[in-house]
Amino acid sequence: MIKDSLANAEAYYNLSEGIKRALLYIKENDLQSMADGKYLIDGEKLYINVNTYTTKDSADWEVHKKYIDVQYVISGEEKIGICNKEICTDKIPYDTERDIEFFDGDGGDFITMKTGDFMVIFPDEIHKPGMKFNSNSQMKKAVIKLAIDY
Repeated sequence: MIKDSLANAEAYYNLSEGIKRALLYIKENDLQSMADGKYLIDGEKLYINVNTYTTKDSADWEVHKKYIDVQYVISGEEKIGICNKEICTDKIPYDTERDIEFFDGDGGDFITMKTGDFMVIFPDEIHKPGMKFNSNSQMKKAVIKLAIDY
């Protein structure tokens, strides 16, 4: 997991061409004016989901296996939880079609994400996005899905 401000994105370009391309897409496009929805960047190997929502009091832990998430806060603030596999237990088995598995767990660490922040979440990193920070907040967020074989 990586968390930083988009202002520092260039420091991560050398990790992979896919991560570089995802971060450049965020920097070079007006995400604030994009309507909610899915937009293909390079077919199903690299695409972006733009969503507007209100942060939640609670949520399930989740994990992906086929995609890296590059989550970017367009506006608002939220907490994202990160949980070690040792303290989370299976809740709903992995769904290959949706690329998601859900977990239960009482532990984990929470990281605050504010406007302009991004987080790279790698496959098998259990996370809980969309949680309220101090109070429920209106969010606009982009999640770029980057296939692991990109």
